[in-house]
Amino acid sequence: MKNKIKRFSKGDFQIQKPDVIFPETRLILRVGEGEMYKGSFSLQNQLDGDIRGLVYPSSYRVQCEEQGFEGNPVNIYFTYDGTGLLPGHVEHGTFTIVCNGGEYEVAFTAIIEKPFVMTAYGKVQSLDDFKKLSYRDFAEAEKLFRSRDFYEILKYEDKRIKALYDNMRKWELDQQALEEFLVGCKQKEKIFLMMEEVSRAFSDVTETRKEMLTITKNTWGYLEIDVRTEGDFLMVEHTKITTDEFIGSSYRLEYFIRNVALHKGNNFGQIILETPYETLTYEVVVAKDVVEDDEYQLADIEYAHLLKSYISYEAGTTDLNTWVDDALERIGKIRELDKTNEMYLLVQAHIFLLGNRRDEAKRVLESYNYNRFAIGKNIEISSYYLYLTTLLSNDNVGQRKVAEELSKIYLKNPDSWKVLCMLVNVDQQYKIYSERLRVLEQQFFEGAHSILFYMEAYKIYREKSTTLKRLGTFEIHVLLFATKYKLLTKELALYTANLASQQKQFDKHLYGVLVGAYKMYEDSMILTAICTLLIKGSCTDNVYFMWYEKAVESELKIAQLYEYYMASIKVEHFSKPLPRSVYLYFMHGNALNFEKCALLFSNLITYVDDSSEIFAHYRESMEEFALKQLEKRRVNERLRIIYKRFLVEDLMDPERIKALYDICHAYEITTKVPNIQYLQVISDDGTITQKVPYTENGARVFLYSKTDRIVWEGKEGRHYTDSVPYESKRLFYELRYMDMCKRYMNTNSQGGRENIKEELTLETVKEQNIENFGEDELLALCSKVIRETNYSSDDFLTYVCFELFKKKQYDRVTLTYLTNFFCGTTSEMKQLWGEAKEYEIHTHPLSERIITQMLFSEEMFGEEAIFEEYYAEGAYFRLQQAYLNYASKEYVVESRKIHRNVIDIICKEFEKGEQILDICKIAVLKYYSTREFSGSLRKTLKAFMQDLCTRQIYFPFFMEYEENWLIEFQLWDKTLIEYRGQRGSRVMLYYQIQNGNTEGGTYQMESLVPMYDNIYVKKFVLYARERIRYYFKETVDGNSYRSDKQVYEKRPMRGEKGRYGKLNRMILAKEDTKAKRMEAYAKEEALAAYMFEQY
Repeated sequence: MKNKIKRFSKGDFQIQKPDVIFPETRLILRVGEGEMYKGSFSLQNQLDGDIRGLVYPSSYRVQCEEQGFEGNPVNIYFTYDGTGLLPGHVEHGTFTIVCNGGEYEVAFTAIIEKPFVMTAYGKVQSLDDFKKLSYRDFAEAEKLFRSRDFYEILKYEDKRIKALYDNMRKWELDQQALEEFLVGCKQKEKIFLMMEEVSRAFSDVTETRKEMLTITKNTWGYLEIDVRTEGDFLMVEHTKITTDEFIGSSYRLEYFIRNVALHKGNNFGQIILETPYETLTYEVVVAKDVVEDDEYQLADIEYAHLLKSYISYEAGTTDLNTWVDDALERIGKIRELDKTNEMYLLVQAHIFLLGNRRDEAKRVLESYNYNRFAIGKNIEISSYYLYLTTLLSNDNVGQRKVAEELSKIYLKNPDSWKVLCMLVNVDQQYKIYSERLRVLEQQFFEGAHSILFYMEAYKIYREKSTTLKRLGTFEIHVLLFATKYKLLTKELALYTANLASQQKQFDKHLYGVLVGAYKMYEDSMILTAICTLLIKGSCTDNVYFMWYEKAVESELKIAQLYEYYMASIKVEHFSKPLPRSVYLYFMHGNALNFEKCALLFSNLITYVDDSSEIFAHYRESMEEFALKQLEKRRVNERLRIIYKRFLVEDLMDPERIKALYDICHAYEITTKVPNIQYLQVISDDGTITQKVPYTENGARVFLYSKTDRIVWEGKEGRHYTDSVPYESKRLFYELRYMDMCKRYMNTNSQGGRENIKEELTLETVKEQNIENFGEDELLALCSKVIRETNYSSDDFLTYVCFELFKKKQYDRVTLTYLTNFFCGTTSEMKQLWGEAKEYEIHTHPLSERIITQMLFSEEMFGEEAIFEEYYAEGAYFRLQQAYLNYASKEYVVESRKIHRNVIDIICKEFEKGEQILDICKIAVLKYYSTREFSGSLRKTLKAFMQDLCTRQIYFPFFMEYEENWLIEFQLWDKTLIEYRGQRGSRVMLYYQIQNGNTEGGTYQMESLVPMYDNIYVKKFVLYARERIRYYFKETVDGNSYRSDKQVYEKRPMRGEKGRYGKLNRMILAKEDTKAKRMEAYAKEEALAAYMFEQY
């Protein structure tokens, strides 16, 4: 480098710049974990001569055996230190080569390779490789999954994946677990099943029949499917199948229909497919001996309507005549539909009797063919006939005989409630209500539950409500029947309410009676009975809230009413003010659970004015409640309202801040997947931080980081990852509370961070890698080390400082250090110089390195300001001269732009008496040939031109200067033509001088010598009416190139002085004056020769 600067300072530019090529311009370094990689690259000169220069690697991990080099070709040997880097780490960098052939970059990429496991299908090095193995052979993948070698694959994957695998080894490692692992790692989608059809119907199955159901899956993987049936006639051969048994993406499930298990009519069954994620149901319907008899069905429907209309008559909603007419019409239709059923004939007679149409009733009964000896064939119809004859007849003797007959029949058939109902209406012993109720109750417990049976019992209570002595099962069912069909009288309703209030236990049927009674008669006594009964049964379900609410609004005096009112509220759906009486009742304390207490307080905050007396009474309790619930880390919508109102920074202590931070990260997690028992949260280090039971309302967890993973545990003990879809809802997020937590945590952790900063050293940074530390942290360390070592040079310190500089992280200390010691690419050093100037830092050493490197590589760009500042502070003379010479040469030879300050420095050096080389003089003259210049420069410019012309160095731009100078330096009458060739070529000039309009002639040939470097100039004297035609021929390495032909004609100017001007005027003169001018010219020449002696 010094030799080149020395040559340039002497104006020696003869040594050709090397033409450098690189066989490789991008290097891939595959480095084993913790290994030292050795490598090399080469460069060579396509021309003759050696390459000399320096290598600057961009990474401190790269060390070259020798930073400097010389030769052709050149091999650069280096090492890359992979210590402390994890597999998968990739570093992109460059080798910057600054040489006498220019400045170049060779890019490199260092890749720290991962470990691998060899399988039957080849090398598995990553999770992606493992996924491909699982796709090809799930069983082979399971073997690797079970092996501890699997850790080698996961070693440098996302730590959340390794954490998941750590826990799965504790749970299960079978094929289903592998499936869950792949889904959890986003390597595949979850498997779900589809059926071609969802139901099928069969008929005429006379023997066991085999059928098939086609199931398809959406993707590859492993899944266990449980198969079960509902319906005794269905059977499957396999109750458990897996996706391994699928052919492609489908499976044909065989099932059997067993004809021996079919009953008459429609048989309904299901085939149920259960996976951990879903349940599919396939409906099977088999019809056997189905006979449709529409007429019988219509008869049953009409009879049901008949009974319904009878109940309406008994309830008083229909008058007797209207009902009788309607009933007779209906029974007529029924008899038409079912002519064989004699019961309908007797029902018609009964309707006539109820309507006091005895003659018609008698006629119908007479048409009935009664046979007392066939009474055992259908006892109920025969008994019915006897009963109706009794109603028709007023004969007491006949009535007694019928009663005796019915009594005998009932004794033989004690399970016939119909016979009993007829008997109690004709037998005298049952005229006593208590006795009648006794036998009816007895029949009730034998299974009598017909509406006609209940009607018979209810009539007794309706006629005499005092017969209702207690509320047993029988009585309650009768009353339930009465309320259902709106038969209950108000008197009986109130009587029932009174008895209900005396009950010691809750009865849901009695509750139904009271509800029905209240809907008929909205009486406070009935409402009191309802609430009292509910309180005795500790009923707090939301379905009972409406009764408590009505009681509260009616201000009924019932013990514990307000507690049960609050307990039965469905908090999520309550969005109105609580009654004022509720606020007043709980004003002096309550024993409500936290959810209902939160509802009370949040409702108060929402709907009651802060300045009210009620709010003032509650304020202290609400604040205490808020803090207590915060410490228990409870949160819901109601607590959120309370927290926002009462949690202020003044009440916070460390424990409460931690609790507040927790609830700000509380989430409610819900899923539609059944059979989930627990929900677990796994942090990115693998720790199971939470395990909470999953209920029908979901589960609440705290998620502090996006890397937290949710894992589900089923009731069968298996664990599921992302295969279970879920919804999450953040329960509490207030920016002001998050800021409060951050301020507190930052304050508490500041001391610890300062301790870490104090312990940080350059050795630590080097061991742990620069990327693992914060930029502010590193900048503070570098500044500290520089000051402590009194700005001593250190290679790693320089590297760190410049890495920070590239990220706009620097201060005055690190900038000063870098200007003193940093060596890198020219562009990097120029960027550093610019920032240092902004900070007014002394940049003289850096400027010198930049100028030196530019000259050495012969790549100059934007350096003028740097050189000007370097020159002003006192430049090294040889470097100064080298720069001025090279800049001038580039300007003159290569037409590179030159700045005015460089020209001014050349002139200044000349004025100081320093030796100025020809190239600098030429550059100055070229620069001012097209510009105006001051009087002070005239002397310098004239001196430069005089010196050059004296030594026969001239260029066409000289002709732009003053006429007097040109005359003085004998250029006024000259014509200069210029040619720029290639360095080292041979240039021949071919020309012919033509006079006037003459054409043709032979070209003269002349070999040219460079005026400077590759610039060739030829001087001619052309007179008026003369022109020159010329072209150049250049020969390089045996190849010749010819330029285009050109013509130049000299145009004489008026008033030209000297001999040249006189000759031109003679040439241009007319014939009559030409002789006189020639004679005058000859006399002048003779006189001059006589007067001036030539030496």
